[in-house]
Amino acid sequence: MNEGLNADSLHRTVKWLVDSGSVGSFEEAQRIAEGFSLHLHIDHADAVANQSAAFAVVKLGRRAFLGGVSVSGALDSVMHGSLANEGTLGKALLASGAHLGAPNEDVTTITIGGPQERLGGFHVRLMMAGWRAGVCPIEEPEYLESSDGYVMPLAAVASAALAVSQAFSYVAGDVVAGREPIGLSLWATEAMDWTLPAVDGPALQLLPASAWLLGLGHLGQAYAWCLSLLPYPTLDAPRAHFLLQDVDAAGSSTESTSVLTSAGDKRKMKTRIVADWLERRGFSTRIVERQFDMQTRRAPGEPPLLFCGVDNPEARRLLDVVNPAFVVEAGLGSRYDDFQSTRLHTFPASRTAAQTWAGAALQSAPSITGAYASLLQDGRLDQCGVVELAGKAVGAAFVGAFTAALAVSEVLKVLHGGSPSEIMDIDMRSLPTRTVVEGPTRSASINFGYVKAAAL
Repeated sequence: MNEGLNADSLHRTVKWLVDSGSVGSFEEAQRIAEGFSLHLHIDHADAVANQSAAFAVVKLGRRAFLGGVSVSGALDSVMHGSLANEGTLGKALLASGAHLGAPNEDVTTITIGGPQERLGGFHVRLMMAGWRAGVCPIEEPEYLESSDGYVMPLAAVASAALAVSQAFSYVAGDVVAGREPIGLSLWATEAMDWTLPAVDGPALQLLPASAWLLGLGHLGQAYAWCLSLLPYPTLDAPRAHFLLQDVDAAGSSTESTSVLTSAGDKRKMKTRIVADWLERRGFSTRIVERQFDMQTRRAPGEPPLLFCGVDNPEARRLLDVVNPAFVVEAGLGSRYDDFQSTRLHTFPASRTAAQTWAGAALQSAPSITGAYASLLQDGRLDQCGVVELAGKAVGAAFVGAFTAALAVSEVLKVLHGGSPSEIMDIDMRSLPTRTVVEGPTRSASINFGYVKAAAL
């Protein structure tokens, strides 16, 4: 197989361009992707939510925009203690992969701050209040009411992910992206008017004491990241415990969708990548590097809360077998035309996991056309290599982060007396068309352990 182009090294933005049929070759797709760039301007950065959102825009944006993410504004703000021990926001963002730059009307721009004059064709700002998360045109007046300025940490992630999603849609050719306010409430996901205080949730008081993360790629790493942003108390003892299960090592393209993976992690086991990241932040971990199969059972003392990030129906059918108290499972679209969509399940539910995926089967072999057929005809890759390349999923880190914010919020809803959603179907490009079905299980019947949250 040609070492310059293979399934392990293919960036998912390049993959999207090729699969969309808008380019004639992988080289053309690479050139176009390298022209995708993003700018983040920060007006106000003292609040922890604004700093979390800034990190999220950089972390998610640089993985989709190969031209990079530039930053400007209140970069001298001192980092909040829950995010970093010391230093300024600017230094932290640069260390995360951003570069300094000035606002430019020719670059897609995201602002963290209030209404201001529009710079160019795409210019949006984040909207965050309580559990509500959204994006609006930069000149849109402030209309998210909040009595105390509280922002639930995952609202910052969801807002940032939506903004990056809109920016990506714009550079991909959707000229109306970013022209209308969009958003939702992580507490009442089904509510169409997400701007109302009535659909907000409470300030966090309780957090999961432990969790089993099954699958540590795109979704699994986003789960870990979102959980780590919650206000766990800072004590000498571990803040929470995570059981980490996966059997794969990171490849060259893993960083393009997985938020905790860096370029230097190639061939490192994904369990070790996530464990190292969590342990540096005060969490304890246990690693399981074996397949999830019919012999897998939850042992006494292991986490009763399970987040599933695997992408095959065989493993999903077994989720009931391991006997967890509560499961949150999500699956992402994988084609160029549906990669911004997600379907989320929680269990227990009206149907078991085995029933939910009873008729599901593995995907069939992809068709070899367009740029893929050219690779085969030119002899650059053999049949096996081309099929493997074509079969890789299209994906973007901002989709996984948005989905993880929804998934972890379902757990937080249960801890705070809300009812979990049994099913969610959401497309980030069309939030008003989402479908949310409330589950039959009430939070009082679910017990997976908790710790008290620290004050933000």
